[in-house]
Amino acid sequence: MRTQRPELMFILVLAVIILLAVGLTWVNRTMIVPMGGDEVFAPIWEAARYANMHKSDNPYLPNAVARASILLEDSYSPVRFAYPYYSLILFGPFSLISPYSLARAVWMTFLVICSFGLAFSGLVLTRWRPKAGMILLYLVFSLGSYHWVRAMFLGNPAIVVALLVAVGLLLVVQEIDGLAGVFFGLSIIKPQMVILLLPFVLIWAVSQRRMGLVVSMLVTIGILVGGGLYVFPEWIQYNYLQILGFFAESFPASPSAVLWTWMPDAGPRVMAFVAVGLGIWMLVEWWKSLGKDVRWFLWTSALTIVVTNLIGVPTSLSNHVLLVVPFVLVFSVWVQRWKQNGTRLSAVVMVLILAAEWGLAGRTMDAGLSVQAAPVMFFVVPVLALLLLYWSRYWALSSVRMKVSHLEALRRL
Repeated sequence: MRTQRPELMFILVLAVIILLAVGLTWVNRTMIVPMGGDEVFAPIWEAARYANMHKSDNPYLPNAVARASILLEDSYSPVRFAYPYYSLILFGPFSLISPYSLARAVWMTFLVICSFGLAFSGLVLTRWRPKAGMILLYLVFSLGSYHWVRAMFLGNPAIVVALLVAVGLLLVVQEIDGLAGVFFGLSIIKPQMVILLLPFVLIWAVSQRRMGLVVSMLVTIGILVGGGLYVFPEWIQYNYLQILGFFAESFPASPSAVLWTWMPDAGPRVMAFVAVGLGIWMLVEWWKSLGKDVRWFLWTSALTIVVTNLIGVPTSLSNHVLLVVPFVLVFSVWVQRWKQNGTRLSAVVMVLILAAEWGLAGRTMDAGLSVQAAPVMFFVVPVLALLLLYWSRYWALSSVRMKVSHLEALRRL
């Protein structure tokens, strides 16, 4: 019996992937792009095209994204490019695609690929091997949540950053430190998503004497930031002003800001209390994890991701796509602890979270995905992730130690 050569199988698989990508791009361009949702990608595309055409000129000026106002039909004003200058290394290639409708369709296809990469990276990261039915439900939970649908519809690069972080965590667990540092460094394309996680990764790596991770991350960040400053020395100032303007217009853009709107008089004091309390709590968990194994690292990283979305850092619902990492960690621990009952519990929780999120989102669905969702949405998923992480904390941090002790006992036989 003849067997197919590996080279032929690779070519066939690659051809199928390309055909699927082309088909998805066609669907995006003909069906999804005409529905709107250009508020995020249109300014990105225009700013990147302007930077490509004018080299070191300022992509943050109004004239750099002036055509984006035409694409948006003046429905979203003022138009801003609120990303770091070095993010053009990601956006630049897509700005070379024309017309705009095709560029956005290709970008959405890229985000779909990143989304599946994120979902399966979570499974590999936590070593969870669910059966086919559970994988389908998990994909619905990961790629059917309100925050993922919103991120996809708006073309938010939060999905790309979430994939970079998930792969970075996976590479740390597998002790491929040099490459892990590169992925973590690239994740600063959206700094507010990793503003707390990257310091923790550095501190933990130093405590473990894994200096390859430290060096590669710092070098990557240095190249991005330094390269941006070399090409356009004033970009930090302009970017800062754009960010301030963007979040002022989209207020409230964090759970703390939502508390401010609910309690106008006590809001600032409540915000400070929440930020300080969560900050101290997180630092204590960081301290406990220093010098510990990768299971501690993974759980504390998941906690840090959740706290980032609660502590008061300006954020968006699209950034919640990274919360799939804490959730899949919790589900994997339940399955490891309770086997079939853990699988059933995971399924029930996934359905309940989806129902709660879409139920709350239904209040604003009539106005479209582009409209700011109900403020309570900033709390629902992060708070649930925080509670489930602490419910599973003991098992998440002790199960590996039990296995290691068993192995040590076997070695002494």
